[in-house]
Parts: sequence; C-alpha cells; structure tokens
Amino acid sequence: MRSRPVFVAALAALLLLPQAGCSMLMTAAYLLEPADVPAEFAGLTGKRVAVVCKPIVELEFSDANSARELAGLVGAQIETAVRKAKVVKQQEVARWIDEHAWVDYPTLGKALDADHVVGIDLEGFRLHEGSTLYRGKASVHIRVFDVKKKSLVFEKRFDDYTFPTDSAIPATDRTEVQFRGLFLQMLSLRISRCFHAYESRETFASENLTF
Repeated sequence: MRSRPVFVAALAALLLLPQAGCSMLMTAAYLLEPADVPAEFAGLTGKRVAVVCKPIVELEFSDANSARELAGLVGAQIETAVRKAKVVKQQEVARWIDEHAWVDYPTLGKALDADHVVGIDLEGFRLHEGSTLYRGKASVHIRVFDVKKKSLVFEKRFDDYTFPTDSAIPATDRTEVQFRGLFLQMLSLRISRCFHAYESRETFASENLTF
C-alpha cells in the first residue's frame, strides 16, 4: 500500500494543474488507495443517468455556465466511478432544456430515456473572499429521482461548501478562470462521492491542501 504522503503529493500535483481533468483525478485517487467509505446512495449502478444542475433565479444569468459545467463534471465522475453507469451526454441535457419549458426533473429524465435523474439545485455560488483573494463557496441541494416511479429516492444538502477549507488563494497566484475550474472540480468531487465508494484519505487530502 502506498504511503499517505505519496497520495497527498500526487493529488496536490493534479489539483495544481489548471487543466487537469476530473477523470484523471478520480482515476489517480482510485489507483493510489482503495475505497473504504461506501456510497450513500448506490442506486445508480448499471443505470442510465441524466445529471442536471439548475441555478436559482438569482444566479441564472451570472452562473448558468457554472451550473452546466458542474453537471458535466459530476456526470463524468459518476460514469468513471459507478459500475456500469451510463450518463446522458450533457449536450443532450442542455439541448432539451433549451428547447422545452422546464417542468421537473422526472419529466426531463423520461424525455432523455434515463432511469434516474441526479438533480442539483445550485442555491449559492461565489469565488471571491474580498477583492484580492479566491475562496469558493457554494450551497447545493441534491435530489435523485427514479424516473419510472416518479419518486424521490435520495436527497442531500451541502450548505456553504467551502474550498480551500482553512485558507484563501491570492488572486495574483492564478486567474479567475483557473480558480473557477478548480473550485468546480472540488465541488463536483464532493457531490459525486454520494454515489460511489471512495478512500477516506482522499477527502482529507483534497480538502486540506495548502496553497
């Protein structure tokens, strides 16, 4: 088994690469350490899944792109980490939303021939702490619907998810675009862990990185 310092160093190296893909991050974490924390909801195994993120009205214009990117990142991680899960392409989800009046998550799931819909309501999202520091904060309400039964099968909230946890990043260290990408990666990792087993030290390492 690899030592914890090696795991932390590898994870930090990936996180510090602005363009590092989430799939790379998930794969590296899986190879370095075995999963010891079970999924909170394991019902996505072997299912066709649509992932949708909707910002509340106050964020619809300022962070609509962040919401769609978050959905794409969560979907990619589910497809990577949940056995035999097939995730509807985000382009298909976006096209349906653009072409239809919004009704509810199960209706969208039925239209996209999905078994389950992971609905993420983005209720708060910001990147700055003051004018010279980056510290992301988000509030999300996650619900999973069984499309055929039109029933809610899982629900969880993350109020004021913060990254970095105990520090902030000077705005001179990276661009806003780079930090936004990093923050969305970290938030999507936290959300996707609801649906697959993971290594407990992965959470500690990622949420306690220093910059």
